[in-house]
Amino acid sequence: MKRLAICMVIATVLFSMGISFAQEGLQGTCWSDRICMSGYFQVRYVDTDSKTESDNFDFRRAFFTIKGDLDANTTGIITLSRVGPNDPNIDLYNGFVDYRMGERYAIQAGQVPTWFGLEAWESSSVRLPFERAKVLEGGPGLFFAGAADRGVWLRRNPQGDEPLVVLGVWNGQFRADDLNDDKNISVDVKFNREWGQFGVSWFDGTYVQAPAGAPAVENDRGAVDVYVRKFADPWGFQAEWADGELMGSDIDGWYAQGMYDFQDGSNVAFARWEEFNVDPQGVGVAQTGSGSEYNGFTVGVRHKVYESSYITVQYTGGDWDSAGTNGTSAKSRTGSEDLLGIQWQYMYR
Repeated sequence: MKRLAICMVIATVLFSMGISFAQEGLQGTCWSDRICMSGYFQVRYVDTDSKTESDNFDFRRAFFTIKGDLDANTTGIITLSRVGPNDPNIDLYNGFVDYRMGERYAIQAGQVPTWFGLEAWESSSVRLPFERAKVLEGGPGLFFAGAADRGVWLRRNPQGDEPLVVLGVWNGQFRADDLNDDKNISVDVKFNREWGQFGVSWFDGTYVQAPAGAPAVENDRGAVDVYVRKFADPWGFQAEWADGELMGSDIDGWYAQGMYDFQDGSNVAFARWEEFNVDPQGVGVAQTGSGSEYNGFTVGVRHKVYESSYITVQYTGGDWDSAGTNGTSAKSRTGSEDLLGIQWQYMYR
């Protein structure tokens, strides 16, 4: 997007927020009455036959969120996170203001989690399998570096059967500073029904790679996603397909997942099949080889120990077919994925 258009959008947002702040002001309540804290962590043990990985106890995720109501229309959210076994650092994951302009419209400004699709948008705390589908995260996929980014989002809340609609303007650099003048733009349309959810998401922009000691490489970043979910009652189903480009690679994939709720208040079984493909086009960093393909399945059971604690047992089997590195990974991945794991998730609020 052009610089002038971006500046006008941001100025309009801030000006409208400033007028409302001046009109409403704070309500005079104690700050401690308007603050709440929540979060969760996941620990797991994984047994694998992979030649490149070892059996491990893994502290997979930890999120701690502070949420405060500044006034009747304004909420501030800060989330600290520790994600992944190889990065022990604490990261500022979310940091934004959600300002509601009446019942119909709201603005989010700051470092905000993506609205894209279903699994990239939802918290990992509500997902049944351990990880998001590979096309969205661990392939590495379209949101391999995390779901949050910096920008401004306008939200139109639904009435009746209308969808939730979100328009966004954001850096597209995974919480890092932008390295060019272009901004990503996005549109997310989400329908909620008594039986389930469905929707479509789209975004378009650029991503700039700036490896140490090498010149920066700018390439296209964009994707489209469609999804549907039927809540388990007792049978459920969800499916999602995404197709896009990142770091000079064409990325596409899908999954289909069935669920069965035992309706005992404790146990849900699930089974998933997924496919993932990366096709390098030769313009990103370390573009060699002919990409990667993955086909695999996951089966498991999630058991609710008590209201704030879940134990999940799952098995994943799949096959990688890779002929070298690709734009989002310098590691060749060929062979089978054979993983048996147990995960404990604890939520605090």
